[in-house]
Amino acid sequence: MKEKLLVSFSGGETSGYMLYWILNNWQDKYEIKVVFANTGEENEETLLFVERCANLFNIEVIWVEGVFHKEHGKGTTHKIVNFETATRSNRLFEEMIQVYGIPNNSYPHCNRELKLQPIKSYLRSIGWKDYYTAIGIRYDEIDRINSKRKEHKLLYPLVTEVKTTKTKVNSWWDEQPFRLELKGYQGNCKTCWKKSEKKLLKIAFEAPEKFNSFKILEEEYSNFIPESRSLEGKSDNYKITFFRKNRSAEWYIENAVDLIVKDDSSETSEQLDLFEESCDIFSMCGDDNNN
Repeated sequence: MKEKLLVSFSGGETSGYMLYWILNNWQDKYEIKVVFANTGEENEETLLFVERCANLFNIEVIWVEGVFHKEHGKGTTHKIVNFETATRSNRLFEEMIQVYGIPNNSYPHCNRELKLQPIKSYLRSIGWKDYYTAIGIRYDEIDRINSKRKEHKLLYPLVTEVKTTKTKVNSWWDEQPFRLELKGYQGNCKTCWKKSEKKLLKIAFEAPEKFNSFKILEEEYSNFIPESRSLEGKSDNYKITFFRKNRSAEWYIENAVDLIVKDDSSETSEQLDLFEESCDIFSMCGDDNNN
């Protein structure tokens, strides 16, 4: 009997190339499930790319979203959606925040609750308990590999099986009938707090409306402290925000500037920002992913 393999499809071109490689090299070895976890704050181009990849590769991609529970001890579950019914608002973030608070660099639970836990919930629902997980990390991103990869049964085919760089990924997608219509610095999540200040200021200049969702959530929940969180040592007027240096979405809108930011989707094999926006479900960005 084949071993089971989860392909965590992030909706990016590296993840899409990994999926292509797996389908062409590992189908005889593994029973494969491809899952995309939607957060509601993905760029529309990302959602369209996932749908197009499913059609290009002639496969089923399972779309999941988190379902959040305020009952003590009951973790995040999932529901199945598709391209047409996927959430395109900050509703999922808000429901998560009502339980866990605003995520940021100190409390990076959005990846865990919006991606990892819904995917795990889906796999439990189909009876999968023991399985490998393929993660779309390239050879030029090798430092992002999870140090507990053997414990969590994580596989990195673009590192261990075919040493793949960003240049290779770009070259392959250039030959396909479509690409992900986003610049490298824009990323899948509209205003991910893991982006550098430079990238966020650039995005705020180009499309300030992308910050509206987080701005609204900060206005509503900046004073909300869940039981699991502590503000010991903070002043009474301290506000919780998404971004580093306790900067708010409004701060980025007000300070937007047209900075020069490299676009690695077309021109470079450099790993520009090693620890930025690494939202693969078992990235190295925070032990939070392993809880």
